[in-house]
Amino acid sequence: MSSVIGIDLGTTNTVVAAVRDGIAVTLPDPQGNRLIPSCVSFHPAGSTLVGRAALERRLVDAPSTVYSVKRLVGRTWDSPEVQQARDKLPFELCEGAQGATLVAARGEKYSLPEISAFVLRYAKAVAEAALGEPVERAVITVPANFNDLQRAATKMAGKLAGLEVLRILNEPTAAALAYGPPARARETVAVYDLGGGTFDVTILDVAGNVFEVVSTAGDTALGGDDIDVIVAEHMAGDLLKKHRFDARANGLAFGQLRLFAERLKRELSTSEEDTIESDDLVTGDRGSTVAWQFRMTRPELEWASLPVVDRTFAVCQQALDAAGVKARDLDRVLLVGGATRMPMVGRKVEQFFGRAPVVQINPEEVVALGAAIQASLLDPARRKGAEPIVHPQVDEHSVVAAPADEAPAQRELPDLPVVHPLKGGPAKPAAAEFLPASGGKPLVFDLPHDASAPTFDLELSLPEPPPAAQPPPIPSKRTLRLKYPPPLASELQQPPALPPPAVPPPAPIRAAPAPAPPRQEAAPGPPRPAPLLIDVTPLSLGVETVGGFCDTLIDANTPVPCDRTRSFSTASDGQRAVRVRVAQGLSNRFDENTFLGELELSGLAAAPRGETQIAVTFEIDADGILNVRARDVKTGQETVARLQLVGAQTGASDIEAMQARQAAHPVAL
Repeated sequence: MSSVIGIDLGTTNTVVAAVRDGIAVTLPDPQGNRLIPSCVSFHPAGSTLVGRAALERRLVDAPSTVYSVKRLVGRTWDSPEVQQARDKLPFELCEGAQGATLVAARGEKYSLPEISAFVLRYAKAVAEAALGEPVERAVITVPANFNDLQRAATKMAGKLAGLEVLRILNEPTAAALAYGPPARARETVAVYDLGGGTFDVTILDVAGNVFEVVSTAGDTALGGDDIDVIVAEHMAGDLLKKHRFDARANGLAFGQLRLFAERLKRELSTSEEDTIESDDLVTGDRGSTVAWQFRMTRPELEWASLPVVDRTFAVCQQALDAAGVKARDLDRVLLVGGATRMPMVGRKVEQFFGRAPVVQINPEEVVALGAAIQASLLDPARRKGAEPIVHPQVDEHSVVAAPADEAPAQRELPDLPVVHPLKGGPAKPAAAEFLPASGGKPLVFDLPHDASAPTFDLELSLPEPPPAAQPPPIPSKRTLRLKYPPPLASELQQPPALPPPAVPPPAPIRAAPAPAPPRQEAAPGPPRPAPLLIDVTPLSLGVETVGGFCDTLIDANTPVPCDRTRSFSTASDGQRAVRVRVAQGLSNRFDENTFLGELELSGLAAAPRGETQIAVTFEIDADGILNVRARDVKTGQETVARLQLVGAQTGASDIEAMQARQAAHPVAL
């Protein structure tokens, strides 16, 4: 028996998940890590390292360590994204056949799907070790704004990894599926997905178990990597000032700075300042090094990151306009992606949408959980009618809330002291205000820092009342079990009334952390209908016409799967074939869109010009990948239609060569 899994193939990290006993969970590697760095290093001894072992070699063997290729997958050699990356990445990119982009390492050249296949093979091995059985099928997620070439390349990577790809699923759709049905009968939800290399925003209508994507927009060259580059450039300026060495002109040195910048960004998501120290920063091709130190504060990071984050909201407005809704019409905004851990991102999202975003599931793992749910639903061996349950992956950045179907009816706030996080604090505040119900000055106490304990005990020491007052007996100490973060008003149960204190609450208050409670897993309930996903194509699909214009066959945000047919005629006497140029994008100018390739229709009967009519049908399947059919209108005979994808190595010999290279490089945990 084999298992099915869901894989979030990310720019920075990859996550693998599965449904176990009806519960969707992310799967750890043997060391307990749930995030797999999307990094591949070709060791001089001949072995191939993937994940954390490869990440550690970015500093010592940068030319042979490959990372951040997701935003380059499916892009041709002459694309602006590839040419810009050549100047920023320490490993070598080169041009292959048909304009493909290749990676050169240790005398061998690899296509970008091959690099992704190494990561997918490692994720497959992690899953097999965690599940104790073979894994043969998977759902793999991609950014919603990926075009046909990028989706086809991702599916090819899955095939090279030895996986049957059940579905290519859009990341925001997967995240919405992980959060499950709405609390009310119908909700309009926005998914704000800012990852390491890509950004997407998707608007969905969720009614019961029906998840219908209304619109999607994104930028496949916008993400946390851009923040890393900006911070690395600040570091390079500091290094130039202190040591008269320009790291921006040295790929190896700048690669080191990018790694330092990524670490600094992560640290400043939870602390106010941090310092990077290096005793052996490379400053020359001959291996010369210097000792160097760089300090940055969170406000400085936020100022540097602001242009990148602000770019996301132009995309958000585009998605709202396409959906025909206003930000105020949304019921929920979900935060997805590792870059959303930055506190500034949450604040800016709240300012734009006018409501606090929801982060109930780990933003770095939620997409994989949704992919695992979809994989389980597509698995013919699953329990008929059963709906997998998401297991929230709780950490210090997650907000724990009761499931929507278990939330009590909303009540007015009871007459009890209420704990509120101090305004303006970090994502997990270190202190909170204690507001006595009877009024008086708020008291401040420290919160526990144990992220594994979502609850803690608060002991209130009350002095004995004056003898003359003779009030009702009051215990000298009362222990309250509180939940962190504090529950919303709608989550509070009406407690029993307490006698009013005889004196104002005193100052001595302390918070005593309680032992971490056992992790609670939701028991599988009665079977519910499986979720129905209705996704859309993010980009228009069209053909080139006279004058360089693009004649659109399938519009952006058209529900998929879908098909459209357009008739063409021959342009010369005796013409036996028709060639149609295909592009995907939103512009009405053909050359401003992504050129997918040329559609060749051969085997036509010889006839005078314009007499032969060809009906060309473009089909987009559930994976968002284009398929083409053609039919001679007069005879009704189907003709051969073949789309020659630009920059894609799809020939039988190409695939065999890639499979041989995979077999020559074992991947072990």
